[in-house]
Amino acid sequence: APASGADASGTDASAVAAARHRGLALRGVRYAYRDDRDVLRGIDLEIEPGERLAVVGPSGAGKSTLGRLLAGIHAPRTGSVTVGGVPLAELSPDRLRGQVALVTQETYVFAGTLRENLLIAVPGRVPGPGPGRGLGPGREPGPGREPGPGRGPGPGPGVADAELERALDAVGAREWALELGLDARVGAGGAALAPDRVQQLSLARLVLADPHTLVLDEATSLLDPRAARRLERSLAALLEGRTVIAIAHRLHTAHDADRVAVMENGRITELGPHDELVARGGAYAALWESWHGRT
Repeated sequence: APASGADASGTDASAVAAARHRGLALRGVRYAYRDDRDVLRGIDLEIEPGERLAVVGPSGAGKSTLGRLLAGIHAPRTGSVTVGGVPLAELSPDRLRGQVALVTQETYVFAGTLRENLLIAVPGRVPGPGPGRGLGPGREPGPGREPGPGRGPGPGPGVADAELERALDAVGAREWALELGLDARVGAGGAALAPDRVQQLSLARLVLADPHTLVLDEATSLLDPRAARRLERSLAALLEGRTVIAIAHRLHTAHDADRVAVMENGRITELGPHDELVARGGAYAALWESWHGRT
């Protein structure tokens, strides 16, 4: 995540208030992994709040790199990436996590309890009180954290098991997680989790972090078809009410998006709704026809 000297008060808090429920914008963005070759070359793009944007193109076009810049993992060499008009670099890592999150095939289980693996998503919060931390009542949203559709409560002084269970339930993981137990150790020296359960755990963390924007990059590509379908159902619940940028390696994702951005050689060469781009007969139409095996 980008470095930032801002803290929870002052500049960073003001930036968070401005960014929440606002669109993203890239202006004149260039990025290079090495000094001698840009992989993104002058990207200009505005993404509206609540929009679903699919990013498509051939391998090496810069799709995943664009996703990492939108999530604040990389900073542009030139140009700006903003949320609600606020540069991502002005948000501290913890604050950024509550705005934009990247979902990839690279998920992790940390050595510790299942509960600790979930609480990673909400730094500064602790397990809620009560015997066994019980099923405490829900809390009101904290300042600046209006709950969106399908979202849990905002931050409070602690995290009751009820909130963790709601996050697990939202991604279809409640049954197996509670059977295992929130205090069960997982990861090194603990219970081994199947790949789809590891992904569900990662998605449950996102429910707790409650970012308004998700960048999806091949989140299900390493799973077998049955596990992938289960995870896609989990994702559907998580995406409700949020801005979604999907790096679409499979074009069925693009068909369902509000708009499609076509990338070629580090540039966006086409942008518009699926039907419009197919009718235009350009690069996207060729990709679509090829994907359907008609060429």
